[in-house]
Amino acid sequence: MNRVVIFANTTKAEVIPVAESMVSYLSSIGEKVMIVALSATNRDMEIEIPDADVAVSLGGDGTVLNCINLLKGRNIPLIPVKVGTFGYITDTQASEFSSVYDSYLKHKAVIQKRLMLDVSVVRDGKEVFNTSALNEIALTASTRARMAAIRLFVDNVRAADLKGDGIIIATPTGSTAYSLAAGGPVLDSELSAIIINPICPFTMSIRPLVVGSEKEIRIEIPPQGASLSITADGHIGFDICENDVIIVKKSRHEALLVENPQRSFIELLRDKLGWAGGLN
Repeated sequence: MNRVVIFANTTKAEVIPVAESMVSYLSSIGEKVMIVALSATNRDMEIEIPDADVAVSLGGDGTVLNCINLLKGRNIPLIPVKVGTFGYITDTQASEFSSVYDSYLKHKAVIQKRLMLDVSVVRDGKEVFNTSALNEIALTASTRARMAAIRLFVDNVRAADLKGDGIIIATPTGSTAYSLAAGGPVLDSELSAIIINPICPFTMSIRPLVVGSEKEIRIEIPPQGASLSITADGHIGFDICENDVIIVKKSRHEALLVENPQRSFIELLRDKLGWAGGLN
């Protein structure tokens, strides 16, 4: 008997009947099921997570990102189930759940270890903020019509003095999210690499850069007229001050995602992002 915790995004009305059907199926095969309701807000991070052997997310990609943060460091694999209009990380349809779970039980489903990022903000020599992200860390200007000034270091080597709307530090998982919209490359989710992607840089010669996952990325904030803020996976924010130092590096934790055996990375790229090149 496995202990299964279902994270249900209760802001989506269609989640409730799917959750009820899932509980019925899991109970019928002898699994112990617990449901945790999510509201897709920062308050979710304060939820107490029950002991479990496997987790399921019901919602979209945002729900998956919340769940990964809740499960960080607990070594619990997550089956992302899509309920809604679009999902990329959530590659399993609700109608496919029973077959995917059966594959998981029979050890036929691959559990992918996805790279995560840790970010910390140091102010006057003290750490004032830290969190983790599966997709990306984004530093952006929040002042209208003002460019952000950013001093970028990679492994203590000064790489660039950037001006623009900000910068995205993304994982391979996040390469198909915000970074892609900002002109970044698509990376296979199995790669161990980090994308450094300036947002609308003032200088055209600045282009996205892919570095090894062991590199430490440091961002210094010189005096400037713009106000800046940092977000992790689009939902955890923190205001940045002049002279702050932001450090981004590979997390010691990994996200464990149960892969749908019926669908591959290339198929997702082709079918959900239209990478096939034809007209949809």
